[in-house]
Amino acid sequence: MELRIIKDKLTNQSFLRSVSENLDDWMVGFHQNLEQKEKIQFWFDSVIHQFIHILDDVEEKEELSVLLFSKYVELKCYWKQLNTQIQYQNFNRGEAEPDLIIKASLTTYILIALEPMIHEEDLSEIQEFLTKPIRELMIEESTEETNQNQSDDTQHYLLKQQLEALYYDKEKLLLHLNCNDVSDVIEVIQNMREQVENLRLEMEDSCILDGSIHFTGKRKIRIQKI
Repeated sequence: MELRIIKDKLTNQSFLRSVSENLDDWMVGFHQNLEQKEKIQFWFDSVIHQFIHILDDVEEKEELSVLLFSKYVELKCYWKQLNTQIQYQNFNRGEAEPDLIIKASLTTYILIALEPMIHEEDLSEIQEFLTKPIRELMIEESTEETNQNQSDDTQHYLLKQQLEALYYDKEKLLLHLNCNDVSDVIEVIQNMREQVENLRLEMEDSCILDGSIHFTGKRKIRIQKI
């Protein structure tokens, strides 16, 4: 993995613009002021700059790959911690702290930027690493009562993992579709369906001959001579 590629992923204009737009939406959605936005921006910039500063001191491509791997693990763990805290705050208080929400969202942006540079095998290994300690604790229990508790704990854990995966997939979907919330995604899909249906209706009285479209129905075509 080349240093130039990693830097570009974390500093290109498209990435920074998406982050800025996300911050602006957060300010409006959670009624945050400019000072709060600048504080979060400073935190985000620090995460990026500290990582790049470490990378600048490394020359070997193999070591860069290791650093990329370890940074992804670090951020994925941090993202899981934030989402766990957010879920409990939502459950206990009815709402979560805005700072936690935006930090989880921006951490997702970094993870999405780094993910394509990590091999699928490594991503699977990371996921296994994050879940392995819990599995080992479950195996160590032996009594019948504990086995029942294990079953409950396992189900709770799996549900929690699914919920975290949904949060991550949601952030990834919103990012790639350039949407602010789920309602925007629904609107995008509905618009796409309408466009497909309109195209189908428009083309139903046509056929392709020799690579060209010929309309055979009652469609009126006006040709303007220039």
